Amino acid sequence: MCERTVSDSCQESHFCGEDESHECLPSWKFDDAVTQEVGTGSAPDGDEDAILGMLLLVLATQSEAPRPPWWGEVAQWAYQSCRAFLQHLSVDHPTLLSSNGRPLRMLKLGSCWGGWDCNNPSYHAPGHYRAFRDYMLSFAASYGATASEGADLAPVWDSLVETSHALLREAQCDASGLVPNWWVPADGNDDVGAPGTPGCGGSGTEPAEFGAEASRTAWRVGVDALWYGSAEAASFLRPMAAEVEEAVRTDYQLSSGCWISSVLSDWQWIGFMAGPVTTSLLVPAGGLDPSLQQAALDDLGVKIQGMPVNDYYSGSWVAIATATMLECGRAGICPESPRWADPAELHEVRCCSDTAIGGPSAPVHKHGFAPPPSFSPTALAAQAAGTTGT
Repeated sequence: MCERTVSDSCQESHFCGEDESHECLPSWKFDDAVTQEVGTGSAPDGDEDAILGMLLLVLATQSEAPRPPWWGEVAQWAYQSCRAFLQHLSVDHPTLLSSNGRPLRMLKLGSCWGGWDCNNPSYHAPGHYRAFRDYMLSFAASYGATASEGADLAPVWDSLVETSHALLREAQCDASGLVPNWWVPADGNDDVGAPGTPGCGGSGTEPAEFGAEASRTAWRVGVDALWYGSAEAASFLRPMAAEVEEAVRTDYQLSSGCWISSVLSDWQWIGFMAGPVTTSLLVPAGGLDPSLQQAALDDLGVKIQGMPVNDYYSGSWVAIATATMLECGRAGICPESPRWADPAELHEVRCCSDTAIGGPSAPVHKHGFAPPPSFSPTALAAQAAGTTGT
């Protein structure tokens, strides 16, 4: 797709390939044969998940002897794609600074639009950005424009992570933990809509709805909690987990209110809703009985288990949710971070279940998410170059 992106993609630098002749970020939509662009300009929600997949593939096969013949090319494209993502899909605030002294850096909605004028909470994936940062730290010596490029850009990645969490906090309803499909950043401008409101939109979805866009926020923030033990991510997920647990235990009705005007109906039966939303239940929710949290997780797990993978959007989220929930329950691989737990919690809260979905006689499908051993906050950056990320 990158090699077939020939229309104006608003990318004039930071290219990919051995000769750096191709856009790293493909046009967001192609025809079914993947031969011709239908929609132009890249989209960060798809790009960040695809780059993360490339990154995982490289790390999972790095120790093979011999390495696959494609390994070096994919490793280079993954590095160059991280660099292009930071360059083309995020933008500095003109005046405000992050805690490290760098400008606040907002995720854009595409290589050609969005940022401080219009945004989408579900596009923000702070755990991905930490992974991209650490990957660049590891592989800059091999694939960077300079050997120090990864270290030079690490503070910019950190600013993007901080800015993403800030937007997520301001867009979240305190009572329900839900977010709208679209959002105008409070520190942004009013070119499109009123700052601090769901005053902009796109993709044909209702801006103030918790729907097909907003549901994905739980998974993308969940990666940051599960892989990096992010206190900010865990704090974001806790009220959403409480809301989801109560809804599952009662009538499956998630709350509107705040700036959420509506919730997509029958969400529990829709793969692109139930799949990512379930991630909110994988992180310990302070003040919520862990047995109730686990029961809600098991309930949604059963539903997702029965969903077919027969279309790209719902099917993709069924597959992602399944991979996220399965396998963590095996003894000794449940990655609990002490930073998740509320200091007042005296019980053990775990990201995975000791019970089989569907009862004792059912196949054991344990809930939770364990990253590959080679992909941990302490090991990733040391993987190739001996540098540890934070």
